[in-house]
Amino acid sequence: MVKLNGCNVVKGRFPNNEVDYEPWSFSPFPMCLSTDSWNTFTLIFESNEDLFNLQIVKKMYDDRYIGNAKTRLDIHYFPYCQMDRPMDSHGFSLKFVTQIINDLKFDMVEVYDPHSNVLPALLNHCKVYYPIKDFLSDEALSKAFSNDGLSWDLLFYPDNGAAKKYSEILHEPYRFGNKKRNLDTGEIVCYEVIADKADIEGKRILIVDDMVMGGRTFVEAAKALREMGASQVDLYVTHLKPESRKFYNSKGNGLIDNIYSADTLKVIQYFNMPEPRP
Repeated sequence: MVKLNGCNVVKGRFPNNEVDYEPWSFSPFPMCLSTDSWNTFTLIFESNEDLFNLQIVKKMYDDRYIGNAKTRLDIHYFPYCQMDRPMDSHGFSLKFVTQIINDLKFDMVEVYDPHSNVLPALLNHCKVYYPIKDFLSDEALSKAFSNDGLSWDLLFYPDNGAAKKYSEILHEPYRFGNKKRNLDTGEIVCYEVIADKADIEGKRILIVDDMVMGGRTFVEAAKALREMGASQVDLYVTHLKPESRKFYNSKGNGLIDNIYSADTLKVIQYFNMPEPRP
């Protein structure tokens, strides 16, 4: 999905399946555009077609727009961040996606909590936004606040990578875990909480990470925390992937009390619908 200043840019489709764009997007002075500050494009990634639509709309904007406003792109979930280096099993896709964005020459690109730490170096004019910072500071965003402040005693990061990333931007007490995988199957064969039992027992804990897909890491982390005596285990992730539906609806096989998310891919509304019959 692509929007310009909050307005949809895709009107529909022609009978041959080609995209029909809103005509106001290309007129010299459309009502929703600023002429002297910022015009903001928003990309909510659902498929590769969204990248194509973004290219078309930005190029038409550049061709028709008259004014002095700068352009900004907000990307709620930046795709291909798991392919952020060349490997035998897959290509360096992130590099080429960022080249597509860079070629559009936005004055600023704001990305929500990217999975890759390589991204800011590849993306021109990149500004990273972490919704977790607002979540932990704004009482209106979560029921998990009390009159005394946070209702959690401890933040928990599921692996060393998450610990390194979030401990630099969040200044709250934390512990972290470590997992070992079967190199052939990818299955988690061992999960360890790097903490003393006294650090966990009786504590209300919030697990923090950027993304959930199948959710196995969080199930193992929650199970280990429960075994060490945690009284409450909640989870915050910025991005819920569509394949996390079963994990989300079951709350990690019942091991997680509450799941919070910025829902950048807008999937929770579908998770709450009845699953289609086979």
